Amino acid sequence: MYDFKFRSVGGFQRNCTTEIIHVTKQKFIILKFADTYKSVQKAQRTSARSAIRHTALNNISRLFLKLNESRKLVETKRIQFLYIHHIFQDEEVPLQQLIEKLSKNHHFISYSDAVRKMEAGVIDKPYLCISSDDGFKNNLRAAEILRAYGISACFFICPAIIGEEDPDKISEFCRTRLNFPAVEFLNWVDVEQLQKLGHEIGGHTMNHVNIASTIPEHLPFEIGECYRQLQHHCGTSPHFAFPYGRFFHFNDIGKQEVFQAGFHTISSAERGCHISDSNQRINTRELMIRRDHIVLTWPWQHIEYFIAKNAKNASINSNYFPSYAGSDHNR
Repeated sequence: MYDFKFRSVGGFQRNCTTEIIHVTKQKFIILKFADTYKSVQKAQRTSARSAIRHTALNNISRLFLKLNESRKLVETKRIQFLYIHHIFQDEEVPLQQLIEKLSKNHHFISYSDAVRKMEAGVIDKPYLCISSDDGFKNNLRAAEILRAYGISACFFICPAIIGEEDPDKISEFCRTRLNFPAVEFLNWVDVEQLQKLGHEIGGHTMNHVNIASTIPEHLPFEIGECYRQLQHHCGTSPHFAFPYGRFFHFNDIGKQEVFQAGFHTISSAERGCHISDSNQRINTRELMIRRDHIVLTWPWQHIEYFIAKNAKNASINSNYFPSYAGSDHNR
């Protein structure tokens, strides 16, 4: 359920996994959060269009995997970045199952190790790197599961929402920025715990804004203050992923602000993977990391299809910024 209940009461405040009770002088507000992804889907009222897309993807993926030797494709020497947003209770087992399946053909590496391999032009195995965006509280469980498998991930967060407890602000942020039901977010103690578990923290703007549609005067705050907050709370945070993730959500002004702020890498949510040319090192200011978004409850066949298709279409060109960003490698 995602409903607000108002009652007159005096004086206490409580947090737990599924609700926040926020106290004012006149009332307190109970904001209930989703515990399962199934409840999220119910709240979002999955459309007929989504059902049609699912059926079409079933057919396309089945045909692709039948016509191509997917086992050989996934053994291609490359770096595949995958990212998630959440791990609800009904996604914990699917995450474990996904890791075990991917481990058969891939070597998991940290985000920074993946970047170093691309910089050096040395991608000598099929590597896989995990990240997560937006900073949901349930990312703590993902961090624990990943740690149990010896995997280091990168969690991209928006500092303005970290530690937020006001129900109205949480609900508004989720509705307007994420198009998602209200969820609980990490606080800074949680972020510290992620680091203690061996994970990295990256920037995702202060308020999860569309950089391409944000007026330039606001970008120094959205990007620069994001970097400063991460430096203050986390120490080093060299990685940045722009919200919404498609190339048209980013621009050259944003690129300049990211590097001027102090970040070293920029990530998208465009599908693809990265291969290397042993004769050419990559400057991180020219690198545009591609990441494949997945939902943990998706059928394995769909995820396998995206990964195998990326491997089949792997190209050096995919390592670089698209033409709008002024790259010297618009090939």
